[in-house]
Amino acid sequence: MNFNYTKLALAVCLSLSPTIAISAENGNKQLETIVITAEKITAESQKTPLSVSVLSDYDIERAGIENTFDVVKRTPNVSMIKAGNPSDASFLSMRGITPTMEGSQSVLFLIDGAMYQTFDTELLDIERIEVLRGPQGTLYGRNASSGVISIHTKDPDLFTEGSVGLTYGKYNQLKSNIISGGAIGKSDEWAYRTALQYSKNDGYFTRAYDNKDDVNKVKDFNGRVKIRWMPLDQPWDVIATVDAQNRRNGNMSFASLEQIEKDSHKVYSNFEGEAKADIYTSSIRATYAADNFDVTSITVYTKEDKVDNQDLDFTPADAQELFIDSNFSRVTQELRLSSNQDDSIRWVGGLYFFDETAKNNIDMKMKAFGMFNTTKTESKVSNYAVFGNINYQFAEKWEAIAGLRFDYQKVKFNYDDKWNMGFPNSEGSDEANFNEWLPKVGLNYYATNDVMMYASISRGYKSGGFNMLTPPNLSPKFEPEYTMNYELGMKSEWFDNRVRFNSSVFLIDWKDQQVEQQLYPKSFTQNAGSTVSKGIEFELSWLIQPGLTAWANGGYNDASFNDFISKVYDNSGNVIGQNDYNGNRPANAPKYTYSLGMDYNFLENYFVYADYNVTGDFYFDNANTTKQDAYGILNLRGGYTSDNLDLILWAKNALDEEYLTRAFPMGDGANKKWYGRSGDPMTFGATVNLKW
Repeated sequence: MNFNYTKLALAVCLSLSPTIAISAENGNKQLETIVITAEKITAESQKTPLSVSVLSDYDIERAGIENTFDVVKRTPNVSMIKAGNPSDASFLSMRGITPTMEGSQSVLFLIDGAMYQTFDTELLDIERIEVLRGPQGTLYGRNASSGVISIHTKDPDLFTEGSVGLTYGKYNQLKSNIISGGAIGKSDEWAYRTALQYSKNDGYFTRAYDNKDDVNKVKDFNGRVKIRWMPLDQPWDVIATVDAQNRRNGNMSFASLEQIEKDSHKVYSNFEGEAKADIYTSSIRATYAADNFDVTSITVYTKEDKVDNQDLDFTPADAQELFIDSNFSRVTQELRLSSNQDDSIRWVGGLYFFDETAKNNIDMKMKAFGMFNTTKTESKVSNYAVFGNINYQFAEKWEAIAGLRFDYQKVKFNYDDKWNMGFPNSEGSDEANFNEWLPKVGLNYYATNDVMMYASISRGYKSGGFNMLTPPNLSPKFEPEYTMNYELGMKSEWFDNRVRFNSSVFLIDWKDQQVEQQLYPKSFTQNAGSTVSKGIEFELSWLIQPGLTAWANGGYNDASFNDFISKVYDNSGNVIGQNDYNGNRPANAPKYTYSLGMDYNFLENYFVYADYNVTGDFYFDNANTTKQDAYGILNLRGGYTSDNLDLILWAKNALDEEYLTRAFPMGDGANKKWYGRSGDPMTFGATVNLKW
């Protein structure tokens, strides 16, 4: 692949997580110091030897970040492939590493330390967002083979605060929220925090034949209650959380490429469909601060019930429909010890347990052919791990890192696949065990108090498992995939901490790759590929003057298959051909991303904010026959903000209105592709917040 690095320097423009909490009121003359917990110990972001992007609560509020997609589109070398409203049809790509639609994610998604299966979600009352790029298997384990997105919500405190907000925008978008927190009664040990949000809109798409304009409607509720115990005479800090998400969305966003080019607002299905989710999480996080170390326990129970119902032919014909009912119940427990002093040796170690039961009922109706297929699956996954990581400063400016995790997983799988005609039925059960060692080594050099350089080698893996949809002559089992990440990086601050410049280069060797095989109307995962991805990321921010900041972030990755022979199957699972994809680029992996932005505060309480976020071109298929060109989204905000009141006008505009986000073979055979968009290319509205 030919690439102009001069063009990269100009277009990608260097990369930085814009974690800059500057206001005209405080008159700050330096960039804010950001404290994170990416390595499961508290440390400054600039002293953490990882390629990590951080969004503070100030960044989130100022940029109007509302959901995971807003986070992803402004993070270097990260993208989300999705279509329509939030749904399980989405998946994440990081540094050229992209999962399949049927397999697990390769990016671990956490909220307050709890793993979520559903990552395409609304965000509420957020303190900080950390995006870790590169394998994080040593500290985070399974399914963090390309990185981690960790959401930290705001914890209760004793001082009273709250807000009531209302947003109205295009397509009858209405969002309301209320946040309240403070001491419970007159206690100086107990505090609470409650955050509730409801949003709705008519959706972007209109059905062509009857002009129905709410076929992609959104109804979303998100609520959280936290109770915190902070005893004055004991070193305990205990937080209990109950979180609920409920959504009832429409499910129409696909059309042929020709139809989209003709009118990107139109869809043509006769069946509206729906995407429903009910997600409930309860957790207890307890920390005990001893004299020389901390003990942390995080216990989480999650239940996710989801329904995905949609037209499968995407035409006015009453031909094909798909119904998926998924139920997940999950218990996780992490117990860890960590050093709490800035000594020459810093360490963290712990135990981890994960237990999940997943049930799926899948009904496919191919009415045009008089064929019906019902698939029922149940999987039980138990995961156990022990891990540790040590940072040892062996000289004045040198620090060594060594970490290791042993990960054991057991999977039990039952399936029952029945057809009314045409295809053979299949049923059975199976189980598999996986044992993995996940090491990491690194070396840090502190050239000055403001300049750190680091080198690291780390291993990640995505767990193996069983396919829900597999031809009868093939085993449903697939094996784990593995990534090795080699990274060199630098973090630095200049001109009295008014300029922050970070950079990294990486090489990822992806083995036993889980790839998606198509056998219409089904698809399944097999270990059939190997990929190498190499690239760069740069980070730059500049406090031009108190109240005025600017930044640019971006990344580039050159990913290609170096061993991928894709097999072609008949309906019974017999091999009838093959395709050689060696040298091709993996599907759904943008070559580059970048963002530019500025934040200007003036006249004490007024501000103007703008950012421009670009996703580079990518292929929809591993054959590299269909490509989405690069597109950018402009985000403009401005208004009045104070301690008691916010009045904000905002607009988001995709400069290329025809951009697509995903495609898959459906409809008239395996060669027919239908394309979906993520939603509205242009919205605008106003937000009012009352605060106390």
